[in-house]
Amino acid sequence: MNQDFWDSIILITSSDTNKYGGDFGTGFVIHQDEQTTYVLTCAHVVDKVGGSDKVKAAGHSATVEAIGDTDGCDLAVLTVEDKLTKLPPLKLGAVGAKGREFVTAGFHTNIIRVRQLAGIWGELGGMQIIAREGDRTRAWNLEISDDSEHELKAGYSGSPVVDKTTGCVLGVIAQLTGQGKGLAISIEALGKVWQMNGLVITKIPLPGEPKESKMKNDMEETEKEIERIQKLIDAKVSNRDNLNLSIEYFRGINPVAVLKYEDEVKKIEEEISQLEELKKKYLN
Repeated sequence: MNQDFWDSIILITSSDTNKYGGDFGTGFVIHQDEQTTYVLTCAHVVDKVGGSDKVKAAGHSATVEAIGDTDGCDLAVLTVEDKLTKLPPLKLGAVGAKGREFVTAGFHTNIIRVRQLAGIWGELGGMQIIAREGDRTRAWNLEISDDSEHELKAGYSGSPVVDKTTGCVLGVIAQLTGQGKGLAISIEALGKVWQMNGLVITKIPLPGEPKESKMKNDMEETEKEIERIQKLIDAKVSNRDNLNLSIEYFRGINPVAVLKYEDEVKKIEEEISQLEELKKKYLN
């Protein structure tokens, strides 16, 4: 595993440098959609830099697309328009066993107060469950190697925990729990706060797992994804049909409303077409 994943890691800061100039965190690119870049970080990082109206990603204004609970599913998805489109998205992967070796990189302040990106490595410890008001979020204990060049610090919140073998992101660093130890929200928890068409979380097979078992798991995941896409299509078709009824009702009464609804119908039909194409890829 090389340092190519570093290119996808960015600094999260505040637009209010007077009040939050010393506060920052880390984020990383998980998806690109035409001119929009999607960045994953921690919910508490967004709070730390002043909230959703002040967050910046790599120095650019960002919009909070989705956000979880800082005391539970501590994840947030940011979007940046036009500015970060050349940054490669990281692959996401789910693994169910401790002992996987990982690498990560995040921002911290050095002795001359300069923020720099630095790497850390170690292995996954045991898994724990973060329980919050009826919600349960899986998280990995992180055990930092003694020979790691840097220590885990506060600025690493939002950094990707990257599987050394596959290059997939297994989790998002959320807490420093002690000397040489930390906690990372499992990447599977992302679905609790946000879902994106075409975003895939790969199931990483365990050592010694039979090929038949892996094939079965892959088929089950594919079937689930097809089912999820179909539900999105059905919901959008229903929404389109309701808008068409509104168009007929307002035709001749409110031409402005008719134009607005027609634009919405056109947009929905484009989204349906994109979903149908995505569904075909899974079926093929």
